[in-house]
Amino acid sequence: FLQKIMMGYIMKFLKKNSILIIFFVVSIFHSLYSIATVKNIIVNDLSVAQDGEDIFVDFDQELNLTSKMINGLKNGIILVFDINFILTKDIPYWFDDVILVKKTQYKIKYRNLLEKFEVIDINGEKAFFTDLPAALNYLKIIKKWYVGTLSEKEKNLLASLRIQLNKNHLPKPLQINIKDKIWDFQSEEITKYIEVNN
Repeated sequence: FLQKIMMGYIMKFLKKNSILIIFFVVSIFHSLYSIATVKNIIVNDLSVAQDGEDIFVDFDQELNLTSKMINGLKNGIILVFDINFILTKDIPYWFDDVILVKKTQYKIKYRNLLEKFEVIDINGEKAFFTDLPAALNYLKIIKKWYVGTLSEKEKNLLASLRIQLNKNHLPKPLQINIKDKIWDFQSEEITKYIEVNN
């Protein structure tokens, strides 16, 4: 009897508060999704400098690899990161004009025979490290990355930078497993307004 009363009370509560419950459930799923898609590449101190007509970019980055990614590295998975830099001109009341695009990559892999981590930086240069923190620290500071030339004075330029793991270089089972968000590894899009003077 008591069980029937309790069930009746619960059913009345659910009917009266269904919208509140739906909102609560959606909020939980949104929070879980946000946690799952935490940006694990943190970019700091983006700056753009000019030397004559040549444009160079500096930035710092922190790669917070998950334990699953570290285990993958040690089991032969190569981590390839894409760096995308775009310089656009802000045109009021119209689409922004893309005036410069530069893309590059850097790679981290583990050499089992050497028992060392191999890093190939954005200039294609190789370096070897006995431990992963040292390898990641090698990639931390990017200085004077050449991204192109500009021959005219430009104002209201927006520089944007994004770094993300290139999933095309992962083993096929990881590429097609869309439920595994561990490999959705990227930075926020970092933007900064600059002015180029020649």
